[in-house]
Amino acid sequence: MSFTSNDDFNKQLAEIVGNYRVKELEQRGFLAAQIMSHRRKKNMTQQELATAINVAKSTIGRLEAGLTQPNYKTLLALSDALETPLIIDANHGHHKTAEI
Repeated sequence: MSFTSNDDFNKQLAEIVGNYRVKELEQRGFLAAQIMSHRRKKNMTQQELATAINVAKSTIGRLEAGLTQPNYKTLLALSDALETPLIIDANHGHHKTAEI
């Protein structure tokens, strides 16, 4: 799975909502794709992941859809349950495609 930004669309959207909002939406999509990809690599259902981190299944669905962002406690729980390091990459915008 990959998350690819569409530069033309993002430029047009930025003219409407501003660059900051576009970057925020890109970050949500990037994080959502990572969560879903790591969950699938572990052959976990949304319910299994939700149970592992003690949240509702709907929370995982919202995270994977980019509708909400996890707080620090949830990020740590996701990292532990998915057995993947928590890496904060403030320069992710420089990557055109992020392979997850």
